[in-house]
Amino acid sequence: MRLLVTLGLLWGSAATTSSGPQWPKPVFGRLASPGFPGTYANNHEQRWALTAPPGYRLRLYFTHFQLEPSYLCEYDFVKLSAGTTVLATLCGSESTDTERAPGNATFYSPGSSLDVTFRSDYSNEKPFAGFEAFYSAEDIDECQVPPGEAPTCEHHCHNHLGGFYCSCRMGYVLHRNKHTCSALCSGQVFTARSGVLSSPGYPQPYPKLSSCTYSIRLEEGFRVTLDFVESFDVEMHPETQCPYDSLKIQTDKEEYGPFCGKTLPRSIETKSNTVTITFATDQSGDHTGWKIHYNSTAQPCPDPTAPPNGHISPVQATYIMKDRFFVFCESGYELLQGYWPLKSFVAVCQTDGSWDQPMPECSIVDCGPPDDLPSGQVDYITGAEVTIYKAVVQYRCNEFYTMRTDDGKYVCEADGFWTSSKGEKSPPVCEPVCGISTRTTEGRIYGGQNAKLGDFPWQALLLGKTIAAGALLYDNWILTAAHAVYEQREDASSLDIRMGVLKRLSPHYTQARAEAIFIHERYTHNAGYDNDIALIKLKNKVVLNSNIMPVCLPRKEADCFMRTNDIGTASGWGLTQRGFLARNLMFVDIPVVDHQNCTAAYARKSYPGGRVTDNMLCAGLESGGKDSCKGDSGGALVFLHNETQKWFVGGIVSWGSINCGEADQYGVYTKVINYIPWIKNIINSF
Repeated sequence: MRLLVTLGLLWGSAATTSSGPQWPKPVFGRLASPGFPGTYANNHEQRWALTAPPGYRLRLYFTHFQLEPSYLCEYDFVKLSAGTTVLATLCGSESTDTERAPGNATFYSPGSSLDVTFRSDYSNEKPFAGFEAFYSAEDIDECQVPPGEAPTCEHHCHNHLGGFYCSCRMGYVLHRNKHTCSALCSGQVFTARSGVLSSPGYPQPYPKLSSCTYSIRLEEGFRVTLDFVESFDVEMHPETQCPYDSLKIQTDKEEYGPFCGKTLPRSIETKSNTVTITFATDQSGDHTGWKIHYNSTAQPCPDPTAPPNGHISPVQATYIMKDRFFVFCESGYELLQGYWPLKSFVAVCQTDGSWDQPMPECSIVDCGPPDDLPSGQVDYITGAEVTIYKAVVQYRCNEFYTMRTDDGKYVCEADGFWTSSKGEKSPPVCEPVCGISTRTTEGRIYGGQNAKLGDFPWQALLLGKTIAAGALLYDNWILTAAHAVYEQREDASSLDIRMGVLKRLSPHYTQARAEAIFIHERYTHNAGYDNDIALIKLKNKVVLNSNIMPVCLPRKEADCFMRTNDIGTASGWGLTQRGFLARNLMFVDIPVVDHQNCTAAYARKSYPGGRVTDNMLCAGLESGGKDSCKGDSGGALVFLHNETQKWFVGGIVSWGSINCGEADQYGVYTKVINYIPWIKNIINSF
C-alpha cells in the first residue's frame, strides 16, 4: 500500500511542476491481496480507504480474482462500500446464484470515496491466489441522471472537470440554490384597454421559486374586469388555504384571493382602473398555472348622428372614454362649426360620458364670385350669381381680345376654387388680337401713299425732342428705336404718345403716357446703330378698337417671310419727297434687300456712324425713290404672315442715307427677330 501511495505522490509532484493552471493531482493505484500472486494467509483482514478530489469518483476493476467460494460469500470476500452503503461483496472466481465474482465488471464509487475491505477466514481447503485490482479517479458527469430521477438542473446543465453548473433560459434567472430557474416576471405593466396575461410558460408547468407581479394601469374612468379562461391549475393543500403556490389580486378598493387548486375562479369586476396581480411559487410541484383575459369598460357617450351630407368614422356599437370619431363631408361639402370652416373634425368621449364638442354641419361648398377678367367678362351659366359646388361660369374676352389656350368654362369644384377643364385655378388671360389691318397689300412714306384709318392700327406718334414713331405691342407697350427716345430715357413722362391718329396735327387722337423707357443695354448712342431698339411701358392700358390694335411679334418661322425681295411695309409721318414732314400717315411697300449687297453699298459710300451688322436688315429699291426718312424713326417695318394673315413687325426704322430714297442706298432696320428674348424678358419683368 505504501508503494501505491508513493507512486501517486510522485505522479502528483510531476504534474505540479508546471507554472500553469493548478489541476487536481492524479489519483490512481494498484490493490492486491497479501502475498499476491502467492497464496494469501488465513484469518487476515485488510482495508483500503480510497479518496478522490471533490467532483470526481473512483473507478475500480480486477485483473485477477480467486478467493475461496462460499454461500453468500460468508468465508473469504472483498467488500466495496461507500460510507454505510455496501456496493458489492465478491468471492470465488466465477459468479453463481449465491455468490458474485467480479469478472470483467468495473465498479464506481457514488461519490469521491471508496472503501475496499479484504477478509479471509480461519481456514482454506486449498490454496487461493487472491486478487489484483487497479483504481483511478475520474470526473463525475453530474448532468447525467438515471431515468426517473429529478434532473440536476431545472433548465440547462453544464458539466466540467470536477463539477458542474446550471443556467436558465431567457426570461428566467438562476435561484440562489444554483439549481432552480425562477421566472423574471416582476414589474410587468399593461396599459391597453384589454389584453391577456398568464403564468410563465402557460400551459406548460410554471417555474418554481418565482414571484411574479402583473400591473394593469388604465386611465381614470375605466373599470377593469378579469376573466379566468381555459384551465386553472395551482398547487394547493387539502386542509390549508394555498400554503404552497398562490395567486392574489389587489385593487385600490379590495383584495381578491388567494387562489389555488383546479377550479376556475369566477369573473371579477374590479370597479377600478388599477389592478395588481401577484403569483408566488415554492420549490416543488408540477402544475400548469392559469390564464386571464382582461377588458375594460367606461361611461358610454351618446351614439353620434352624422350631419346631412356627411358620415362618421369609425362606426362603433358603443363609444366610451377616449373613443373618438371623425366627421367627413361628401364631395362638394365642407365642415362648418357655426360660421367657421374646419379643415377636419374629431370628437372625443370624455370621462363623464359626454362628447368634448358639438357636431359640425356639412355645408355645400361656395366658391364665391369668380375673379374679374381684365379685358373680358364672366357670365353665370347655372343661374344668376350661383356660385356653389358644380356651378358653371363662362369667361369671354372683349372685342379685339382673344383668350389664350382655354375655352373659358370654369366649374366650382369641391376644393372651393373655380377650375377650368384643364385644371387651371386662375382665370384665363385675354390677350389683344394682333396684326389686324383693313388694308390690302398695295400702295407705295417716301414715294408712298396716304394711309386710311385701320390700315396701321399699331402706329404710334411719338412727340418729344424730335418726332418719331413706334408700334403698339399688346395693349400697354410701345416698340421703337433706341435713338428715337434716348433723350427722354430719364424723363419718360415728357414723351407725348398719340394713338389712333392719321393726321399728324389732328386734335382727335387717343393720348397715352409713358411710365418707363427701356433702352437695350448694348446700344451706344451716337456710336452706330447696333442694338437700336427700345420699349416704352405705358402707364395705362390703351382701349383697343378697330383703329388701335397691336402688331404681332415675329414667330420662329418669320424668316420665311423676310427673305430677299419679300415685301415689307413701312409707315410714318417722316419727310416726304418735298422735304417736309408728312401731314397724313404715309406708307410704302418695299422689298427686302440682300444683306451682303446692303453691306457692300454702305461700304462703298461711307455714312457717318453707319455700319450694317447682323442685327439689321435692309429694304428698298436699288433705283431709289421708295424709303423711310427722318421722322419715321422707330416705326415698324411689317410683313404679312401668309398662313395666319396677320401682320408682324420684322424691322424697326433705324437709319439710312442722308438723302432718303437715294439710288443704291437702302433703309436700314433693326432686325426684331434677334431681340425676341430681350423683349419678352422686359415685358414679363415689368
